[in-house]
Amino acid sequence: MKTPIKITAGLLLLTWLTGCIVTSVYPFYTAKDVVFDPALVGAWAEKDTTNAANEHWRFAKGEENAYVLTVQDKDKRTEFDARLFQLKGQLFFDFYSRERTENSLPVHYLLKVNRTEPTLQLSLMNYDWLKKLIKKNPKAIRHMWAPQKPGESGDDDGELVLTADTAELQRFILKQAKAEEAFSEFVVMKRWTP
Repeated sequence: MKTPIKITAGLLLLTWLTGCIVTSVYPFYTAKDVVFDPALVGAWAEKDTTNAANEHWRFAKGEENAYVLTVQDKDKRTEFDARLFQLKGQLFFDFYSRERTENSLPVHYLLKVNRTEPTLQLSLMNYDWLKKLIKKNPKAIRHMWAPQKPGESGDDDGELVLTADTAELQRFILKQAKAEEAFSEFVVMKRWTP
């Protein structure tokens, strides 16, 4: 994809649910990387939304330095365990769904944090960019192709899932974080008071 995908808070949730987001079987963070910013606790809505009551994110303090993130998108509510972590001065979020179904992979999602104050700005790793990178150089990072439907092969038309361990994931993120196409345009969220 030559131009970054424009994302919104609702689109972030939709991409998680439809598989068009970079996923990993291992976390993107280690315990020493995790930071906690109490300023993130509370409700956030897309900057220009007129429907914040039905489309917002709510960060609550979880165990230790974790957050519980509730994403409200119209009639759908999804909960994640979230860890804010720092790599060489750059902030990221690792999200892990609290809802697990029998046939789903328990995977981690990555968001780059561009800013936390006065607005929250988040970017997805560009799935199409990563898919092209891996097709061109399969050794760029350990991965697998998961079949999208039962009975299909897991060839490079399946869903891309990163299988690298945390240390390899972090090296890859740091190497690619400045690549222009590596992360999508950011979504801008502002504090919202119900």
